[in-house]
Order: sequence, then structure tokens, then C-alpha cells
Amino acid sequence: MNSNYSTKKRNKRGGKTSGPPPARSMYDILNGFFERHRRTLFRLSMVLSVLMCILMFDVKVSQSGDDSDYLVNADSFWRHFTFPSYHGPLYAILLSPFVGILGMKLMLFKSFSAIFILFSLWLFYKSFRGKVPALILMPTLLLTAICSYLFFYAAYTYSEPFFMVMQGLFFYFFAKYFLGEEEVSYSPKKDWRKYLILAGLALGMTLTRSIGYGVLGAVILFFAIRLRWKDLLYMLAAFVLVFASFKALKSLLWPGSGEAYAFTALLARDAYNPGLGTEDFSGMVRRFVENSHIYLSSCLSQFLGIVGEHPSNVIAVKPVRTILLYLLYAVSLAAVFRRNKTLLFTGLYVGVMIFATFLLIQSSWAQDRLVVIYYPFILFFLLGGICYLFQTGKLRKGFLIYPAAVLVVCFGTLSITKDKIERNLPVLQQNLMGDPLYGWTPDWQNYIRGIQWADQNLEKDAVILSRKPSISKVYAGGRDFASSFQALTAPNDVLEGLSYEGRTLVFAGITQVAPQREPLRYIASTNTGNFTIDGTQTKGVYIYAIPNEELDSTLQVLENGQVKYTLDYSAFLEQCKAIDNMRTYDPDMMCRYLEDNRIDYILLPQLRMNPFKKENGKFINNIHRFVWFISYKYPERFKLVHIIGNPDGEPCEIVRFIR
Repeated sequence: MNSNYSTKKRNKRGGKTSGPPPARSMYDILNGFFERHRRTLFRLSMVLSVLMCILMFDVKVSQSGDDSDYLVNADSFWRHFTFPSYHGPLYAILLSPFVGILGMKLMLFKSFSAIFILFSLWLFYKSFRGKVPALILMPTLLLTAICSYLFFYAAYTYSEPFFMVMQGLFFYFFAKYFLGEEEVSYSPKKDWRKYLILAGLALGMTLTRSIGYGVLGAVILFFAIRLRWKDLLYMLAAFVLVFASFKALKSLLWPGSGEAYAFTALLARDAYNPGLGTEDFSGMVRRFVENSHIYLSSCLSQFLGIVGEHPSNVIAVKPVRTILLYLLYAVSLAAVFRRNKTLLFTGLYVGVMIFATFLLIQSSWAQDRLVVIYYPFILFFLLGGICYLFQTGKLRKGFLIYPAAVLVVCFGTLSITKDKIERNLPVLQQNLMGDPLYGWTPDWQNYIRGIQWADQNLEKDAVILSRKPSISKVYAGGRDFASSFQALTAPNDVLEGLSYEGRTLVFAGITQVAPQREPLRYIASTNTGNFTIDGTQTKGVYIYAIPNEELDSTLQVLENGQVKYTLDYSAFLEQCKAIDNMRTYDPDMMCRYLEDNRIDYILLPQLRMNPFKKENGKFINNIHRFVWFISYKYPERFKLVHIIGNPDGEPCEIVRFIR
């Protein structure tokens, strides 16, 4: 209608017609199609998302135990008003009334995760509708709706789905207030609610995942680039006000609670061994590079379907993929920089969050859930960059690359999703037919059955130690389990300056079982480097303090048993200093730990070190070693109560600690 009106007006002025309208470009044709069918395609994406939630559903908890931790934290908050400092506190607080009133209803909380992801995709559509061409928005939604990696987390109680909701709410309001076609000038006097809403949502993101602080960096960069200094000032003031108010409230209600992750802990060389110190500059660079390879070359490439699936989600990395993805990000940022501020803010947000993630997390963690929460935004931004790059100008003839890229991602994603669904459906069917542990390997099946046996058969007031106390609580219907110890070892420096009046130190190799358990003081052990005792190498040394009057008879027993030993204390210490990975065990300290924590029973599952393969004699044995070190000196302190599973297979043993 407007086109005809313009033609008639030109005819009236010049007396000539301008001829037929110019041919429509491929961009116009495709964008017109997606715009006309936008509502239908959105409904289709939501239907596909619901189907993915169903087809990827898993009735079991994650073997990591992190998802169960949120339920345990929620229960503690409801029962004891304990602030859940570790992991995402806001998510646990949200779940707390449901856990407190209904109990450990695992299926209910799993359904919450599915609802969170569906709601986040609805927010994604509402945030960007009308602000970005439909040609970019609708393919992003459809491709996200078939990504099995994302919907894997719709069946678990991790905080990722809830973080996606908080992330979506922030984008929805930020797009509503600051990403319109015209830049509206706000004043704090009239529009203070807008800034406080966004600051509150940013706080919600940080309380769900610590990485949420990165959204502040994205906002600062965006306003600085757009030269919106007043908005930047007002937003920072709102952030400071909201965050300071929360800190004050937290210190008042929970004065003893800490943070989920201390900044110094994030910078540690080894998250599980703070004694190694913090990373230096070169270490941080190395960490960033390693994480880039893991999460871009491996995880993101699998999300996009451009490489095949790997069971561990971490395939052999190829630096060339990492470099190409970084180049694509840079090109996309340049392409949208002055042409679409919505895509610009999305790109800045993705860049800041990814940069912070790669810099702060340990590369050994290698979990795709750390970046899958950004996948819809990453895909949205990269598709937007490609689309704008080839939309106009000299590169316009290459626009065919855009639909080709969409098709590559589509077919790659469908191929991976098809395989995952085909593997999951038989397991889900058996789970729903009455075998909730089907799909787990025998070691985990025996462990869960051991948890349930202990709950049903041991005294209700008994304290049971479990390797995974949160998982144990979920499968025991809410019964508390004691957490395992943080470390097996005593400080290595306890071996320096040892002296026992009336006793002599004897250092015996453990190539064979040494006698004289009662005078045992420490056990020094190493997995790789070897001690040399009387000319013989050994991976461990028993350290005895033998009464002087019994020394000769004891040494005779050692010699008769062909046990190598030495009395040279200084030579032994020199060896200890030369071995980096040596550990020192104190059976008495370990025993006191169990006594101080009132432990009655211990679960000893033989969980595989390699979850994808059974390797005889190789299992996660830290609790077994704990028990062994104590029982070597005090064999009467433990009694076998029950065994779940084949003793020659991968059983779970329940032992009693005699206090």
C-alpha cells in the first residue's frame, strides 16, 4: 500500500513511472517468511522444547551430587534457617518451602527445572521480539529447542535452569528499558524503579551463580560504548544500593555465613589443595587458554553440532576450532556494532561472561553446564553477526552463507539429539516401569541400595558417614548422613622433629605386611616417587616408635619377615623432602575424627574411577583407605555389618565403627 502511494506521487510530479520494483534480496525473502510465520514458529519451538524435556528426562540424580546439594541446602534453610552459602543460595531458598513441606519429592523438583528452562526460552523470545530481525530470532529459538545438551539439565536439580530464568528476566527488562529503537532519556527521580529492578535482577543472578557478577561488566561496557554516561551512573548507583542493602541484611540475619566461592579460592592453583598457593600471571593465561579449548573447541562445538558427541562432553580439542570461534565472535561484534544495539549488548554479555568463566574456573572441572546456560545467547549473537555481515555492501552476494550455517547447525544438532534420545528412551521406560536404578552401572546401583538398606535397617539415631551425603539423603527419604572428611592426610611437617622418650623410631617398608601395629605412629606414602629403605624401593613407609626394651626383638621379627627397615631418621627426612607428592597419614588423628563426629557406621561403595569402564581393583577408595589406615593399627575398631551386591563384583559394604 505504501509502495503504490509512493509510485503515484512520483508519477504526478514527474509524469514518468519508475518501472517495476527492484528484485527482493534473499535476506528480504527469508526475513519476510520468518516474520509472517513468527507466532507459529514460536509455538513450534515451545512444543519442541516440551518434547525435549520429556524425551531427555531422567528420574535419577546426578552422580556428582551437586544437584542433590541444592535440595539438602533447601532443607537446611527451612529447618534451621541456615543460609546456603555454598552453591546458589537463591535457588535453594526458593526450593526450601517445597522441600520443607513436601519432603524430598525428586520428581517435583525435576519438573521445576523443566519449567524454568521453558520459561527462560519464553523470556528470550519476548525480550528480542521486534528488536532483532525474525530471520535471526526464530532460527535461534528453533535450534535451541532441539539442543539435547541444554535439555539434559531440564531433568536435574542443578541451579542452571533457574539461572537461565534470572538471566532471561534481566534481558527482558533491560531490553524493555534500554534496547528500544529510540534511546529514551530517564531521570532517577521519575524512573528509579527501572534501575532498582535491574539491580535486583543482577543481584538475583549473583545469588544463583557467582559468575552472575559478570552482568555488571556487560552493562558498564554497553553504556560506555553508547556514551550513555547518565544511565551508567544511575545504574551503578542502583547496583551499589541494592547490593549493599543485601549485604547488610545478610550480616544481620546470618552473621556467620560466608560466600559461595571466595575470590582467593578461585585463584588457587588447585581448588582442592589450597596449600599450593595462588596462580601467577602465566598460570592464569594457561588456565584461560586451556578453558578456551575445553569449552569452545569441545563443548560449544558439540552444542552447535559441528563435531560429534562424546560421552564425557569433552572431546579431543583442536586449537584451530578455538581460534575460528574467537575470530567469528570478533567479526560478529564488528558487524553488529553500529547496526543493532540489542545484538551488541548480547555480544558484550556473552563475551564478559565467557571471559570471566575461563579466567576463574579450574580447567580440571571441565563441565559443559558452566557454559550451556549461555548457549541461546551465543547462538543468537553469532547468527546475528553472520546475518548482518552479509546483509548489505560488498559481501551481500555471500548471504547464502547464513542459511547454510543455520542448516549445518540444524542437521548437526539433530544428529546428536537423535542419538541421545535413542539411548535415553529405553532407560526412561525401565525407570518408569518400576526400576528407578536402571541405567546406572552396578557400582552405583549397589551404592544406592546400600543407602536405602542402611536407612531401613540401622538405628534411626545412628550417624552414618557417606561419600555422597546429599545423594544419600535424597534416596533415604530425607534422613541426614554425615559428610566424608575433607582430607586423609596430616601435614607433612609432622615428621620433622619427632622424638619419643624411651622409644626408637623405626622406618619399615610396606612391600610386605610389617608387624607391631600398636607402636605405629605415621604412614608415609607416595604413588609415583619411591622411598629407598635398606636398598629396596617401596611406595610407602610405616613409622614406628618402638620401646627401647623391645627394639631388639622387634627388629628380629622384621628381619625374619624379610621386611626392609632403617633407623636412619635424617636420611628418611631427606627422602621425604625430595618427594613432591608424598602424603603423611596419622591413624590416631583419623580415629579421633570419627569419634569427634560421633560416627556409628560407614558406607564403603566401590565406585568406579572411570565411570564408563570397570577396571578391576580401581575404584574411588579414599574412604576405604581411611578405614584401612585406622584398622591397620586398631583392627578391632571396625565390624562388617552388611554387604550389598556380589563381594567379588562392585559391592557396597556397611561397616560399624566401635567407639
